[in-house]
Amino acid sequence: MANVKKTLIATTVAIATLAAPATAFADDANNVQPDVNGAIEQAQDAVSQTQDTVAQATQATPQTATTTPTPSDPVADAQAKVDEAQANDNQAQANLNQAQTDVDNAQTAVNQAQTQVNNAQTTLDTANQQVQNAQTAANQAQENLNQAQQNAGEATNPENQKKAQQALSDASQQLDQTTKQLESANQQVEQAKQEAQQKAENLTAAKKDEAAAKTDKDKADKTASDAKTKADESQKTISQLKAELEAALAAKNDADTAKTTADKNAADAKNGISEKQKDADAKNTSANTAQADADSKKAAADNADKQLKSGSIGFYQWKLASDYANEDTQHALNMLVKYQNEDWVKIGDESSATSLQNMLKALDLIDKGNEIRRSLGLPEWTVNDMDTINAQLAADYNTYSPNTGHVFTGTSQNLAWGYGNPYDGWYTQEKAVFDRYAEKNPELRNMTAVEIYLKYPDIYEETGHYLNVIDPDCDTTGFAVTGSLTAAQNFTQKYLYTSGVSVNDYRQQILSYKNALDSASDVYQKALDKANEAKKAAQQAQQELAELQERAQSAQQTADEAAKTAQAKDEAYQKALDAYNEAVKAGQTANGVYSQAKNEADKKQTAYEKKQDATKKAQSELDSANAKTDAAQTDVQNAQNAVDEAKKQVEHAQAKLDGYANAKENLKAAQSKLDKVNKTLDEAQTIQQEAQAKLDKANDAKTEADKTLADANAKLEQAKANKKQTEAALKDAKNALDGITAKPSEKDDIDSGYTIPSNEENTGIATKPGEKDDIDSGYTIPSNEENTGIATKPGEKDDIDSGYTIPSNEEANGNDGNTGNAGNGGNTTGSNGANGSSNGNNGNATSVNKGMNTADKKNDETTTYKVDADNKTITATGDDLAKTGVDVAGVAAVSIVALMMGVGFIGVERSIRRKED
Repeated sequence: MANVKKTLIATTVAIATLAAPATAFADDANNVQPDVNGAIEQAQDAVSQTQDTVAQATQATPQTATTTPTPSDPVADAQAKVDEAQANDNQAQANLNQAQTDVDNAQTAVNQAQTQVNNAQTTLDTANQQVQNAQTAANQAQENLNQAQQNAGEATNPENQKKAQQALSDASQQLDQTTKQLESANQQVEQAKQEAQQKAENLTAAKKDEAAAKTDKDKADKTASDAKTKADESQKTISQLKAELEAALAAKNDADTAKTTADKNAADAKNGISEKQKDADAKNTSANTAQADADSKKAAADNADKQLKSGSIGFYQWKLASDYANEDTQHALNMLVKYQNEDWVKIGDESSATSLQNMLKALDLIDKGNEIRRSLGLPEWTVNDMDTINAQLAADYNTYSPNTGHVFTGTSQNLAWGYGNPYDGWYTQEKAVFDRYAEKNPELRNMTAVEIYLKYPDIYEETGHYLNVIDPDCDTTGFAVTGSLTAAQNFTQKYLYTSGVSVNDYRQQILSYKNALDSASDVYQKALDKANEAKKAAQQAQQELAELQERAQSAQQTADEAAKTAQAKDEAYQKALDAYNEAVKAGQTANGVYSQAKNEADKKQTAYEKKQDATKKAQSELDSANAKTDAAQTDVQNAQNAVDEAKKQVEHAQAKLDGYANAKENLKAAQSKLDKVNKTLDEAQTIQQEAQAKLDKANDAKTEADKTLADANAKLEQAKANKKQTEAALKDAKNALDGITAKPSEKDDIDSGYTIPSNEENTGIATKPGEKDDIDSGYTIPSNEENTGIATKPGEKDDIDSGYTIPSNEEANGNDGNTGNAGNGGNTTGSNGANGSSNGNNGNATSVNKGMNTADKKNDETTTYKVDADNKTITATGDDLAKTGVDVAGVAAVSIVALMMGVGFIGVERSIRRKED
């Protein structure tokens, strides 16, 4: 290849759709001093990350040898990149979500593993404590065994037993002596305490007496002073009050005369009002009573229909407030209310056992049963509230519940479905069965139902209803029947519930309740008429009373005023009289009171001085008693210490003697105890080892869970990083789409004679022949050994002819490259290698391999045009080349690496000239 003189090759690596900053070249090519090795190292990572994308782009490059690719629609291609970036971002979000789920699951596993560790640790702690307890017991048992062995050895010598007996006797005597000394010391200290307590109480009393004497003295002094002042004032007050008393007496006499006259006039006017008031009050009370009765009956009439529909609940509520109630009535009502909201209870429904009509039908059926019992000489059933409620609940349950069976039973219960008269089945049919059994086994007739149930359960199964009907012990019953002929009869022994009433009495209770509700409207109307009549009579009496009262009112007002005046005058006189008498009395006694108060004050002073002396004496006696008590306490403590020591000696001597007496038994027991606690210790140690193993296993599982969580967190962080990258790529793609403008206009003067070589020429560099530009013949573009599609030839500064072309595929085939990502097929022998980690293309280099072609304007202006990854020409934004901080050396290195990796690029001359004509 001829030398190229003064030619600057600007290269742009084709990076497919990877978002990367545009590379800018300085205008002055002479300043470029590339450090190739450093630039290669900086660019290698970026190239390796895009190998797959470049290979795909290369594969997508048209392979027609003689045709120059036609640029496609830049807007559509940019939109495609946005769509692809959006899809990548969506996938990254999905991956991020999955990574977060994996972290949450791993965290749950860690928490569960930690719980297992905690539980295992607790179990181990318990096992450790049990081992420690067992070891302590074993140590004590060993000590006991050693002592037993020692005792057994010593017990063989009679002299030892004798010595032990003597030691016990000596210790016991010493204990008796010290105990007596302790008792004496306790008596002395108790006596000393009592004396000290008495002295303390004496001192308290003395101080209290002294304080009281001081208070009395002060009080007496003040009393004497006050008495002197009052004696002086009394005489002056007496003279003033005497004049006021005389004037008040004259006014009082005048007012009394006027009151007497007014009272007589008022009394005459009030004649007859008292009787009329009584008559009006009585009629008013009668009217109120009649109205209250009418209101009550109106409420009953308004509520009659609702009450009738409440069925047995309403009946038992009414009964509870009537004289018919007994102690079972409330229990029965409570039971019915408890279950009234169950789906299978239909309170008051016409078909329910709780309706009044069906309650009356049930009583009719009891009559039929009683006919049977009378014919057998049995007592008739009475009806009980609890039995009736239980039967109603059982009947509704077996009618409206999806289940059937005996519920709410008393002593016994019969159920039937579909019988108009259930006794046809319970009694008549089952009696025939029973009679057949009784003919074979006569003893059945003398057995009770319970006895038959226990001895002959099969017979009871077939005849149980019959036996319940004729059971003489069950004399109270309750019967219920529904509209669908479900019947339930409960039987109870009389001692379980309050005795019932006859069927007729029970029927009469229901009818009384029902008839009262049916006739409630007529009763209310009669009560209302009576109330209206009573109201009119009361109004008439009240009117007559008002007339009498009006006549008496005027006279009474006059009398009242006179009475008030007389009262006021009388009170004034009485007040004046009281004041005068009090003043006279005070004057007569004032001097005597003062003299007495003065004498009393002198006495209190003398008494106070005596109490002071008594307090001093009591304090001295208390101090002496406390000192005596302290000394006695010391004696008690010394005596107690001697007793404690003597007890220890007795216990030691007794234990020694007992050990000799039972040496063999104690030795055997001690050995047995030691064997037992050693076994317990072995078992505890085994449990301890198992607990330790479980803890180790739990810790291993926790460690594995922690590792899984750490891995999940690492993947989560990677997913977050990937998401940021896809977001950035999406943003760049959208910005690129927004920045697309129209293709270059005519004023952007580019050499029309310049063409990009086609695949047929298979060059990675395109140049327009021009003047002979010199380049150092020693500089070569590094090849990749034999795997490059471009060769350089060192030499002098040679000229390049305008007709010079790069060798075709037949002349420039290289060796096969290593396997890469989607290489292009070659036109001759071999196939294109991958553009990723492979070493070059085998055969041809495409003219534009999804690269980027840049060209400067003719007059070195900064408007730039480029060919994007899909061979489409678009305009770059801005008036200047993009400034990315990438230096020229780095860009040159990237270009070289692109040649080495088989990535297509386009070289453009610095100054583009028009093609000569």
